Amino acid sequence: MESAYFQPGQITVRGSFRYVDRNNADRPARFVRVLLYDDDANSDDDLLGQTTTDQDGVFQFAALPNQDNDEPGSTLDIYVIWVAEFNDSAATQRRVADLNGASHRWQSETRRNVPNGVVAFNGYRPTANLPAMWIFQDLRRSWEYVRNSVNIDPGSVTARWENNVDCWLICASYFYGGVGGPYIFISRRHQISSDVVVHEAAHHYLYNRANWWVLDAGCFNHEIFLEVNSETCAWSEGWADFLPLPVNNDACFDWREGPCSGIPDQHHYNLETHSRNDNPAAFPWGDRVEGRIAGALYDLFDNDNEGFDSAAFGFGPIAAIVLDNQPEDRFFTFWQRWRVAYENRRHHALRALHQNTIDYNTPPRFDPLLPDRVALRGVAWPRALDLWSYAVDDDSPDSELSFQIMAVSDNRCGVTLTENRWINLAPQANRLGVCDVTVRASDTIAIVDNVFRVMVAPILAHTYMPAIIKPNVTASGSH
Repeated sequence: MESAYFQPGQITVRGSFRYVDRNNADRPARFVRVLLYDDDANSDDDLLGQTTTDQDGVFQFAALPNQDNDEPGSTLDIYVIWVAEFNDSAATQRRVADLNGASHRWQSETRRNVPNGVVAFNGYRPTANLPAMWIFQDLRRSWEYVRNSVNIDPGSVTARWENNVDCWLICASYFYGGVGGPYIFISRRHQISSDVVVHEAAHHYLYNRANWWVLDAGCFNHEIFLEVNSETCAWSEGWADFLPLPVNNDACFDWREGPCSGIPDQHHYNLETHSRNDNPAAFPWGDRVEGRIAGALYDLFDNDNEGFDSAAFGFGPIAAIVLDNQPEDRFFTFWQRWRVAYENRRHHALRALHQNTIDYNTPPRFDPLLPDRVALRGVAWPRALDLWSYAVDDDSPDSELSFQIMAVSDNRCGVTLTENRWINLAPQANRLGVCDVTVRASDTIAIVDNVFRVMVAPILAHTYMPAIIKPNVTASGSH
């Protein structure tokens, strides 16, 4: 009968969840679903509440009565389960599941007959299936980077991973968007690489946003630099090779834990060091090589410029094209959309592409051609010709072109160039006849030359203008 008068108190369950990352550093297990259960011996365990860890891996449940309804007169027998799933937004869920589709989870011990007050589950860390937590946190950082950089929600990602599994359908990590998908699979041999996880998430984002993915058997076995692919495969993989670099904040695509660890061009590829200096026989050139596309996108993005690269546009302009609802089937399609969207960013963008062996540049031209000029012997003629009025480039404004006088058949014509624009003439007094002048225009990638003629003519006569002289005015005002 005493149980009829049992007055339960309350408990508040709180704690923290952390993990050891790929570099053996202790990290908070951010944004993990947390479930609180009461352990019942004679029936199904009761779910008492659910919450999530915060940015610091800390969680707390709302206060609840400390009474075991299945055992009157007893307090709760509680345990906590952490689940690798989280709703990153109202429309987006992120989770890491096993090959049967069940989200990975980690469980605490059971605390029996807990006293009233605060019950703390502090300092818990997953040991079994630890790579599932690595992958889960990679996906969160990827989502955060895109959302925080450009305010685009890239959508949900389900990752499939299971301990000691290298092959599932194929023996590689991959994205799948067919029947039973979409999901990414992370192979055991790639679980050490955050870049591989973000790479596969990049495919998933493109599928989410534009309903586009490449189902091409020839694209299942691809290499960053060692193969020439179809234009479609190169674009899909190049975009996916690029996204891990800003997300993980280094210029290397790493097959290991990174950044830039191990043997270059084997364990990692540094996309900043691959350029037009590469031997094409060893590292192929052009827009059918995924590494060239990834490098071009990275040079469009970053502000650490080298070689031809002079772009520093950040992630926003790239994401605005790639992550809208209009898919691109090749890198050239991406470039065509860039030209339309960012007219004032073509010149430096072309230089970033050229640095990575992709040449979409149109050379400058003189249209109309430079006209001949007639100058007078011994008479200076500043700004005799405005080169900006004749030079044309489809992607570079006149101010981005550079001009040079390459040759003058006779220096006594006094031909000079000033302000990267004006041709000045100053024929010497003892010079008559013609001078041929070769002018070069360059957009820093391609050049064009044009020749115009200066004809120095004598002064045949002097014309004197009448003089107007102001008369003296007397103090009285009379003339």
